[in-house]
Amino acid sequence: VDHFFQGQALRLYTPLELSFSASKLRNMDALSKSDPMLVVYTKMDGRLEEIGRTEVILNSLEPLWITKAMINYQFEIVQPLVFRIYDVDTKYHNTPLKTLNLAQQDFLGEAFCNLSEIVTKFNHSLTLNLRNGSGHALQGTVTVHAEETASSRMAVDMQFHCLNLDNKDTFSKSDPFLRVSRLSESAVAIPICKTEVIKNNLNPVWRPITLTSQQYSSKDDPLLVECFDFDASGNHELIGSLQTTIAQLENLYNSKAGANFYSHKGQKKLKGQLFLDKFQEKVQHTFLDYISSGFELNFMVAVDFTASNGDPRVPQSLHYIDPSGRPNSYQQVSNFLTLLGYSLN
Repeated sequence: VDHFFQGQALRLYTPLELSFSASKLRNMDALSKSDPMLVVYTKMDGRLEEIGRTEVILNSLEPLWITKAMINYQFEIVQPLVFRIYDVDTKYHNTPLKTLNLAQQDFLGEAFCNLSEIVTKFNHSLTLNLRNGSGHALQGTVTVHAEETASSRMAVDMQFHCLNLDNKDTFSKSDPFLRVSRLSESAVAIPICKTEVIKNNLNPVWRPITLTSQQYSSKDDPLLVECFDFDASGNHELIGSLQTTIAQLENLYNSKAGANFYSHKGQKKLKGQLFLDKFQEKVQHTFLDYISSGFELNFMVAVDFTASNGDPRVPQSLHYIDPSGRPNSYQQVSNFLTLLGYSLN
């Protein structure tokens, strides 16, 4: 039947976006907390096929992952899913996720369900207990939320800055970053984007971010913007939050006004304010758009064999990738040359 419908070019499926969070995970580290990553599989013909991996959340037993997994829901067939959570060892933090050897990471547990169990829930969210490889119960749960994907190719480029943020540190200033979440119909906050960390600054200016219409759904759907004080332990402290929409953010940009943050659960209006330095809507063109318009490609490969700059996993290396988002020496030079109109190859 499936072969027949594919041959007739009929689309009998619904594209879904899966979001993930976990709670009360086991702590596998001695001097800090686990650094969890989730891997999702679909089971086909008795074998597992990986369909996605989240990012690694540092020092957290309550991870709320931003990376989503895409899957087509076909109501006429059973679609078994497997979710496995791993504690990624510190020495692998700079290894590309797709090449990460899962056998070398600590296994925190797995859970199973059919895709239909998620989409038939009232709020399209399902919480599952974690188990070990033998099926015995383990500490912790994983929650999966499903939403239909939007087909629009519109996106918005925005740049934020804040003024007069509350200071959460004693001997220095806060290290703020923003997290933007979409609020579902059941008021579940689904993270869709976060900025880099700005060190020791109560008036931070972040690099521009891009939100697609697939992420924010519509310009009138509610968004939650939260500002946190970064902590290397993973216990980020909430500085303030506010609820808004893309349409309201556009008005904020046009008016050049600021929006006040509120304390936890909106109990108190804070002096800290959020401003927009940039708001620009654009169309995200696909690869086929470029090809059909006569775009020509030249393939070039460059390999840097030098080892003189040290191990990129070590902070002293010029190639070190800082988890907080701070550019390394090469990235700083590249950004500077870009401003001058040059490129670093």
